[in-house]
Amino acid sequence: MQIGILTYYGVHNHGAVLQANGLKRVLQSLGHDVRFLTFERSYEYISSEQTKKYKIGLNSIPFYCNYMMQKGIGSIWFNFCKRNRLKQFRRDNFDLSVSVADFTGDITIIGSDEVFSLEIGYNPCMYGYGLKTKKVISYAGSFGPSTIEEIEDKGKYELIQKGLNLFDAISVRDQNSQSIIEKMCHKKVPLVCDPVLLYGYKEEMKQYTPPVKDYLLVYAYDNRMNDKQEVKEIIGYAHKHGLKVYSVGFYHPWCDKNIPASPIELLGWVRNATLVVTDTFHGSVLSIICNTPLAVKLRNNSNKLLYLLREYNLDSRIMETFNDLKVVAESSLDFTNCNQFLLEKRTQSLQFLKKALGD
Repeated sequence: MQIGILTYYGVHNHGAVLQANGLKRVLQSLGHDVRFLTFERSYEYISSEQTKKYKIGLNSIPFYCNYMMQKGIGSIWFNFCKRNRLKQFRRDNFDLSVSVADFTGDITIIGSDEVFSLEIGYNPCMYGYGLKTKKVISYAGSFGPSTIEEIEDKGKYELIQKGLNLFDAISVRDQNSQSIIEKMCHKKVPLVCDPVLLYGYKEEMKQYTPPVKDYLLVYAYDNRMNDKQEVKEIIGYAHKHGLKVYSVGFYHPWCDKNIPASPIELLGWVRNATLVVTDTFHGSVLSIICNTPLAVKLRNNSNKLLYLLREYNLDSRIMETFNDLKVVAESSLDFTNCNQFLLEKRTQSLQFLKKALGD
């Protein structure tokens, strides 16, 4: 069958492209022809100034000049290199030849990632509007930080409710999203694993081995994990244990080294790290598939991240504050039960996907 994937493939982070590529690889392994559907993203809920960050063009120049003044040339150069690495990965792995308005294949799959979120804007196609395929399903969709109260406040409740009720099959990846759909549509939808977990990247994570050993890997957005106390605790722990501190995928000037790795190289960096310190969903997901010890700080992403860690019995890896880093990092961690649960979750998730596709 010809399948179109509708997701945020162009987001400037490795998790976004790895989840998109993971779902594509799984669908291809089932014998399907897969491409990604292009669309114009809405930015109606953020300021025009913030929009310049996402819509690169001449209007972005003042924004990035100001950004450079605040962050420094090092950050600008890092993100330029990172952008090129992600762009090359998309060029090599994503078929972006058809728009959502022109796609007339067999099935549209919406997901994974925060496809239902209203944080930045409302995109009708993510709720099934304007699609031309006979069947529309969602795989591991998420509302991200959005709540049912926010949906009501923004006046999108009925639109989203109507759209979701027209889906042929829906699955989500976290309890918050499951709860929202249950309240809106009066149906309990299954919880499936993120495509990175589903696909696993078993062979890809072996393709790159870092040229160094004994390092603590930081995986956090540029604007986070820069608090003086957080930095002090991370550096103090690393130095005490003879570890360098490397930030891979994001720029943090306080780290020993910042690495604008490709998505496949990131897998190798995570797999060979002594410890991963993260506050992101996909930073935790990558640690799970690589069986790398992790320490996690919850922030405004607890809707999805807390559920993930509890689901995989890794809530003991959560730091209330960075003063807990030593205790969390030095506590024993056996991935045996985690890996067994992942195998079961993959089986259940693949069963949903096959049934939804009609295989």
